[in-house]
Amino acid sequence: MATSKIFHIGIDLGTSQSSIVTSTGSRVSTKTCVGYPKDVISQKRLNKEHLLGEEALKNRLALDLVWPLAEGVICSDKKSKEATQLVLQDLITSTLPKLGDTDKVYAAIGVPALASVQDKKTIIDITKDFIDKIIIVSEPFAVAYGIDRFDECLIVDIGAGTTDLCRMYGSIPTEDDQRTLTEAGNFLDNEIMNAIWEKFPDVQLTPQIIQWIKEKYGYVSDNSDPAIVTLTKEGKPDSYDITGILHESCLKLSNAISKAVQSLVSDFDPDFQEILRNNIIVAGGGSRLMGIDKAIEKSLDNYGGGKAICVQDVEFCGANGCLKMCQEMPESYWDKI
Repeated sequence: MATSKIFHIGIDLGTSQSSIVTSTGSRVSTKTCVGYPKDVISQKRLNKEHLLGEEALKNRLALDLVWPLAEGVICSDKKSKEATQLVLQDLITSTLPKLGDTDKVYAAIGVPALASVQDKKTIIDITKDFIDKIIIVSEPFAVAYGIDRFDECLIVDIGAGTTDLCRMYGSIPTEDDQRTLTEAGNFLDNEIMNAIWEKFPDVQLTPQIIQWIKEKYGYVSDNSDPAIVTLTKEGKPDSYDITGILHESCLKLSNAISKAVQSLVSDFDPDFQEILRNNIIVAGGGSRLMGIDKAIEKSLDNYGGGKAICVQDVEFCGANGCLKMCQEMPESYWDKI
């Protein structure tokens, strides 16, 4: 008779990208999207009920794409709940392919900082058939846990749908210690797209083109190399200088984040404000934006200055924290869930 095993997993459930890290050492990251064939022709060609992640994006012209966490939380419609379930199930089966019938999966899943009780209940409901025990944690708290920062620090997790901020000071943070902003990666994409169209109304743009532009040229520092990109107009390629457009768009994101940082610093215990503003940790995909750490530091000049650093393992930092939390949780705690 086979001995049952307990597998621990940490998942960072993101608007654009979701990642998993397991106790077996597996790590996988995928786009948080599901594609459904548009018609009988695409169904016959693809020969699948649905496609996931990069495969869905590659075949997007033949699919109806669903981004179930488009607003930073699980959309309430049935299709979005099903898509979220498929993404989570695929992450687990791709990293734990040899699960036995008696094996158990314990999971910690990171969600936006102020996700509602209903959002958390939805995740529990859609995973009940393939996760045995589950805890839902705030994404910035997961980042802090993963890098062992429980002392006075401020986590800024810049995702696609939301930017989540959380003060840490040695105990579980309250709602007052957290902020969730809609100014995040998707917000920046829309700002860049609209700004380009305002100046060059006839160029042809797609979300994929904008994302490439942002990742290659986006910056909030005072100086940058010129951003000269090749775009098409009526199918004809030409070069366009979008340096100023890009900078102004990126500043809208960094300014919103800086205001939230100022708010969390200014109403913190005054004896510890200096420590807090000198220990700011920037995570999430948005931490790759050139100069974002320096922009946050500059915004604190009137408060006495600050120090911000960006995490190294951007893609898996949140999932690593979730796994660590999962593995270190006492068995007596799991028994109560």
